[in-house]
Parts: sequence; C-alpha cells; structure tokens
Amino acid sequence: MLSTRVGATLAAVGLTAAALSGCSFHASTGGLSVSRTDLEKDITQRLQQAGEKPQTVTCKENLPGVVGKTTRCELLLNGADSFDVIVTATKIDGEKVSYSMIPAASKEQLDKLVAKTVSESAKVTVDSADCDGGLEGKQGAEAHCDVTADGETRRQLVTVTKVEGLMMYFHVQPEAS
Repeated sequence: MLSTRVGATLAAVGLTAAALSGCSFHASTGGLSVSRTDLEKDITQRLQQAGEKPQTVTCKENLPGVVGKTTRCELLLNGADSFDVIVTATKIDGEKVSYSMIPAASKEQLDKLVAKTVSESAKVTVDSADCDGGLEGKQGAEAHCDVTADGETRRQLVTVTKVEGLMMYFHVQPEAS
C-alpha cells in the first residue's frame, strides 16, 4: 500500500555538484552553430575533469548560434540511470557561441526516477509511474505523476527543491486531495 511515508521523499538526479558548476562555456565553431559532436566532447571532458565518467553523452542536434536556442543531450550514467542536459545559447561573439547547461528529466526518465524513488523510500513495489511530462532543473519546477503500487494508484507531486551545477534535487509527495 502506498502511504504518506512517500511525503518525505527527497531524491537527486544528476552528477556531482562540481561537475559543471558555472555552466557557461565558449566553443569556437567556424559557423553559427556548435556541432553536437563538439557538445558531446565538451560535456564528456568537463565531467571527466570533475571525476565523473558517463557511459555515453548523446546530443540530439547541433546548437544553433542564436541566443535563446536550445538542444538536449542525454547522459547515460551507471546502468540505466540517465538524465538530460538542456544546452542554451547565451551569447554570440563573432564565431564563438557561449552556452549554459541545466539538468532535466524527460517524461520517460522521470517515470523511472519517480518509480525508483518511491519504491526505495516507501519500501513498496511500484508497478508503474506515469508522469504528465518531464521536469526541468529549475527550483520550484513541478510535475504530477500517477504512481501505482500494490494495485493502488496515487497522484504524486514532484517538485525541484534545489539545483547545483548539473545536480537536481526533487521532492516527491502525495498531492493534496
């Protein structure tokens, strides 16, 4: 039975706080975009310098050299734990594109993270977690998830409580009825 014990659940997704703190980098591109290959290399190198080694870093597309444009990169950590990094162009100076990064979880990633978090904290077997969307690494960001455990489904509120570098902390609690 899923109970209010879930109310005290706090979890973290991401890497060590020092991994990419500061999150503003320059890439010389020779054009008005940063190639996905360059982003993957940059993220991997920075993580390795911070003592982390992701299994893979996969960016979906190039980052356009236009302030405010974004792309997403998926980081696969140990086993099946993965999360996204949203890369946003922040400044263009000639052929240099500055960009920032924040952690995020896609809907599928959040479903898995919430199921794992509730299972571990409430000591129940979670049959499924179905969130209404993903979650951006911005303090106060929220998502709603239906979590089914032992045949009972309860609506859960997931709230980002803190973001440090690429570390995102979130709280899972039953929604008020």
